[in-house]
Amino acid sequence: MSLLLRRPPGREAYPGDVFYLHSRLLERAAKLSSQLGEGSMTALPIVETQSGDVSAYIPLIKQN
Repeated sequence: MSLLLRRPPGREAYPGDVFYLHSRLLERAAKLSSQLGEGSMTALPIVETQSGDVSAYIPLIKQN
């Protein structure tokens, strides 16, 4: 992802909604034409976290 976005690797290099962008890329990659036999793709998205803290990737909404 970082290489595609031309950003240095690291947590700050990920877009705000990394899961949405990742799923969009997977859907685009899985578009198989009927000429090639159609079909489907199964994928297991993997995200590396620090100390298993997935909430670090979820932005907090500030309420006034």
